[in-house]
Amino acid sequence: MFGCSCCCHSSKTLIILRQLYDLKKQLKFPADIANTKLRPDILLLSRMTKQIVLLELTVPWEERMEEAHERKKAKYQALMDECRQQRWKTWNLPVEVCSRGFAGQSLWRAFSILDITGMARRRAITDICQQAEAASQWLWQKTEQ
Repeated sequence: MFGCSCCCHSSKTLIILRQLYDLKKQLKFPADIANTKLRPDILLLSRMTKQIVLLELTVPWEERMEEAHERKKAKYQALMDECRQQRWKTWNLPVEVCSRGFAGQSLWRAFSILDITGMARRRAITDICQQAEAASQWLWQKTEQ
């Protein structure tokens, strides 16, 4: 379980105290931790406790969810190994939501690892599934035009 001793989150809610967000440039993996050109979808890290959570979202067809999970896990495995060599505790969490709005077990597991459970997890997963389905429908409509 991703835990932080600096009191920056409760057992139910993860609060990101500092967010690096800039639409004018591509964010990069911190070079002082590992040298890579990979850019995961979400990177949570605590320098105080030397913990990294890497989340990579994929929206595959239902019958390809397991394949997508294994592919994304393998893609980031060398990076996670390099971080561990630098004495970082790591979680490599590829998550899948199928294009028809079905959440893979990996999404439920990721929320549990982040200690987001109960109604908060159910609401978040419902919203994520609805957004994935809406985005897939939008893309499908664009390809037909």
